[in-house]
Amino acid sequence: MSEFPLVPASRYACVADELAERGWSVQEQFLPDSLAQALERDCRSLWQQDDLTPAAIGRGDSQLVAPGIRGDYTRWLDECPPTAAGRAYMALMDGLREALNRSLFLGLDTFETHYALYPPGAGYQRHLDRFQDSPLRTISVVAYLNSVWQPGDGGELRLFLADGERDVAPRAGTVVIFTSADVEHEVLASRFERASLTGWFRRRPDNPLLR
Repeated sequence: MSEFPLVPASRYACVADELAERGWSVQEQFLPDSLAQALERDCRSLWQQDDLTPAAIGRGDSQLVAPGIRGDYTRWLDECPPTAAGRAYMALMDGLREALNRSLFLGLDTFETHYALYPPGAGYQRHLDRFQDSPLRTISVVAYLNSVWQPGDGGELRLFLADGERDVAPRAGTVVIFTSADVEHEVLASRFERASLTGWFRRRPDNPLLR
């Protein structure tokens, strides 16, 4: 049994309804406080031990580290030392995957996620999450881990939506879910270190050789 509280099924259903209606959902206090705090400790411990590396743009042979475009430091969760918080987060995401498949028939198969820490002043320019040469990333998920974030600290996630822009503060426990191929977004520069888990639900490939 997990040491962290479970997320009510009604929260999963709300995400599915909002994705179906508009393609995005912002869920404040989606992560239980104790889980968000434990994940934040894990992320900041990795940062302090120099176990996060500069993130790149592109993929494969075209990957490039370009701090002026993307300034975060990352590490895939499945490459980190296992922790109770990491296992609980993956279980939570598996529950969300099952709920989205059940409600929206998306065929989501796997979930990949990494810690992302932005140093003061760093950001990520406007972009889409789906790669041009691969259609598998289907739903993006950003979970925020900043327990002492205050208005004016910056670091908002800016969503570019059909009816205008929406900024989401990166406060601990808030989770943002959106369609990877459709919702352009940007990470605004912050005054302080900004921690999150950023991940993607991937659908099953029609061609088993496609990854």
